[in-house]
Amino acid sequence: MNEQPTIEWSTTLNVASRATYPSKDLDGDKIILPQSALEQLLAASTSSSNSTSISASASSNPFRISTSTSASYSRAPYAFDGDPYQQLPSPLMFRLVNPSNGNAVYAGIREFSAEEDEVLLSPYLMEALGVDSTKDPSDEETASSSNEATTSRITVHAKHLPKGTYVRLRPLEAGYNPDDWKSLLERKLRESFTTLTNGAILSVPGVKGELFRLLIDGFRPEGDGICVVNTDLEVDIEALDEAQARETMRQIIARQQKAPGTVGGSSVGQELNIWKAVDGQVLPGDYVDYELPSWARSRVLEIEISELQDEYGVDLFVSPKSSRQRVPPRQSEYVFGAFSYTEHGSKRIIIQPTNVELENAESLLISVFGYTPDPSVSPTDASPLPYKLRVKNNAMTTDAPAVSESATPEMQEESPDEETCKNCLQRIPKRTIILHENFCLRNNVACPQCRNVFQKTSDEWRKHWHCPRDEANQRRRKLAEMLAAEDDWDLEWCIAACEAEGPDLDRARGWLINWAPSNE
Repeated sequence: MNEQPTIEWSTTLNVASRATYPSKDLDGDKIILPQSALEQLLAASTSSSNSTSISASASSNPFRISTSTSASYSRAPYAFDGDPYQQLPSPLMFRLVNPSNGNAVYAGIREFSAEEDEVLLSPYLMEALGVDSTKDPSDEETASSSNEATTSRITVHAKHLPKGTYVRLRPLEAGYNPDDWKSLLERKLRESFTTLTNGAILSVPGVKGELFRLLIDGFRPEGDGICVVNTDLEVDIEALDEAQARETMRQIIARQQKAPGTVGGSSVGQELNIWKAVDGQVLPGDYVDYELPSWARSRVLEIEISELQDEYGVDLFVSPKSSRQRVPPRQSEYVFGAFSYTEHGSKRIIIQPTNVELENAESLLISVFGYTPDPSVSPTDASPLPYKLRVKNNAMTTDAPAVSESATPEMQEESPDEETCKNCLQRIPKRTIILHENFCLRNNVACPQCRNVFQKTSDEWRKHWHCPRDEANQRRRKLAEMLAAEDDWDLEWCIAACEAEGPDLDRARGWLINWAPSNE
């Protein structure tokens, strides 16, 4: 196996502000250097390879006299046969040093696209070097301060590191279960890291939004850094001390006792059916994931959690499942959310059938989240929060309310910048209400009986109908309720009068006077 060429190269660069490169999302130990750095590295690699080959030839033939001059090394970096990038070590690794505090860390290269005299660092490197990522080095006040100007410059050295075979990590907090994050750590190392630095801190985001922080504390082969590319790396997890080990074991056992499906744990998610309520419970900081595979897409969909203990304990998130969205909704990413607490102790999401988010939706992913207002409280010490989850399609009625159920007066007060569309009854921002109504009236139609909204060219609208007998019964029912409101007769007698005399209030009232007992 050919040995990697070594390069002697270093430079001092300004730390670029991340706001200057909004499209560059750096992760792991990656840096972005300017194009001139690549040219200098190629030149240094060419010079190094030439000097190595000359010295090797001279040592193999003691009678050979070298006649090369310094001009032999002054050619351009691209003026040699073959691919110039083959002259560079793979992977490229660097040692970064902050002269203001002496902090050092190893890094891998992402690309050479930074502005001249600048280097862009990942958050991991910023933390290890002690560089304040909130300060903008281009800011006038920062540039005028000599101390801050010093902290915004780092020295970059080309460096070769041995391939590591072992690394020891120590969790910075108790309660970390390796089963929760070891696979995430392996993926992060594989995708985002070229090197590891002894004493640096790894941050691994969890699937539930938590952040696992691990201290790097030892390698094989020994040293202050290793390369983790194309090597079998053994990862060992050890507690910082015995007290942390005992606390971690206690929390793992407590968490197992509150595993999903147990008496003290969160409920297990399942598929939901329209109209059938599901009782459940969720631990603070945990999610219970459900899926609604089908529903009547021409009707309004209502998703409600009730029987809540307080306003802040449980939240509701919904996201349509499609080719673009496959994961359950989370507090950091969702399409529909319910946070408002009604006087009946419930939270509700109402989705109109014309909502554009439902287009191409295979199903609905529904998550119930246990909110944690106090992060200091461990989930293992908390009690599960009960709830009742119900999903239903609104029944068809003859009523035509002025606003939809999703736009109650309370919600109107909360959203003064919204208006109700006269056609689909959805709440729309005032600034776009004219455009929305023009589009809605041109493409959608509202059933005058049930007020459900359909696309004019859809099969659902062509097949939509109401039984005339049901409509007549509903009209008689409304007339009977009007008679019963006079408080002279019970509703049952009023219904009988309307069935006997038809939709004529005077004749029905006469029938009641003759046949029905009065409430007086």
